[in-house]
Amino acid sequence: MINRIRPTIVLLFFLGNFSLASAAPPEMTRFTLSNGIKVVNLYVEDSTDVIILSYLPLGLVNDGKAKTQWSHLIEHLTLRTTGPINYPSSSAETMADNMRLESIGNTDNWTQGLERHAKWLSGLPFSAESLAEELPKALSEIDITEVRLATHKWAAAAWNQVFRHGETAISMRDDVQSAQLSELQEYRDLHLVQADRVLLCVIGGVKAETLQPVMEAQLGTINLTVKTLPPATVTSEAVKDRTATWDINVTHYIETYAIPRPENEDYPALYIANALLNLGLMQDTELKELIGFVYCGVDLVTPEQTYLQISASLKPDTDIEAVKQRIRLLINRLKQPENNAQVVMAAPSLSMQFSSPLDVEMIKQQKLPGVSEAMMLGNIGVWWGMLEYQYGETLPQLASAFADVSADDVADVVSRYLTETERMTLLLTPRVSE
Repeated sequence: MINRIRPTIVLLFFLGNFSLASAAPPEMTRFTLSNGIKVVNLYVEDSTDVIILSYLPLGLVNDGKAKTQWSHLIEHLTLRTTGPINYPSSSAETMADNMRLESIGNTDNWTQGLERHAKWLSGLPFSAESLAEELPKALSEIDITEVRLATHKWAAAAWNQVFRHGETAISMRDDVQSAQLSELQEYRDLHLVQADRVLLCVIGGVKAETLQPVMEAQLGTINLTVKTLPPATVTSEAVKDRTATWDINVTHYIETYAIPRPENEDYPALYIANALLNLGLMQDTELKELIGFVYCGVDLVTPEQTYLQISASLKPDTDIEAVKQRIRLLINRLKQPENNAQVVMAAPSLSMQFSSPLDVEMIKQQKLPGVSEAMMLGNIGVWWGMLEYQYGETLPQLASAFADVSADDVADVVSRYLTETERMTLLLTPRVSE
């Protein structure tokens, strides 16, 4: 699995290691297949690696009522439609707002990887054997993150059940364990592959003129139809402070703030505010004593609304009020322009990141021991593919707008959007065994 690069990590990367000198990113080509599948190709000269990434709209904050993390299990089952999963040549990840399917190959076998993507997107039948083998693997991911207090993805799934479906007892494990094979396949057919909501990102040593006709032949014949994500079953947000139990042995806290979509003129300043807040949260020594991990992002996107989320797993016996106070303090600091000195570096850095993919040679200079070039290229592809999928045609406008954001702009949007009246909170606590 290629680890997803979060925006703040990339921002730290630029602020801490590099100047904003001109770089030589991969050669980028965009095209659309005859059935509406969008493709972005990132050609890397002299590379023998080829990584193919499919982005799809079904994610953990879009699952249906009492179908907690069905999308995650469907990710596993979809990969299995082409046979046993051969890590690391095939992998996938389900995030809050999308699903990503991956194949990792080279210039000699990349067409085989493309064939797998075509089969994954064509809706091949699930099998009882695959469900029996993949369900324990999906559940084991909860076990691993539970021990590490890295429960952010599951907390986002629980948030969806609480705020979009009115649930108060969240079954991260039971909901998928009780799912029938036919139900999962029907759910996949209804929601996973949607017209105008499929993107493939290809990075490596294949030029666009070679790639496009092969993709058209293998993927262009897939019939995409207009579909929707599972709708919310409750609409009232009158109760903004919620509590719920879940079958994970971690206490987790989330607070969210409704923010406008990327087309809005306030979004660039909010995005930078989110990045600076994320840095502040990760660097706060008092907060570190109280929590396992903390994450701030703008990727909590439902069909109805986009949210800025702050998500923190709590250490045992932590006082939740102390955590809330630290978060409030860090947010309030951003309301004062004089505390936003990092904007002068963050704004041009993000402008560059949204303008073109990261420079391969520059990344190579920072390559950690044990990280292969394929993994490095994959991370560049994951980052850029995610931006293309989430922002599409607004990318150029965002890149330009980031450069003009000031410390005053950040203070202004934080003061208007990250307010007490707009804040919604959720405290998840372990369910007591019966």
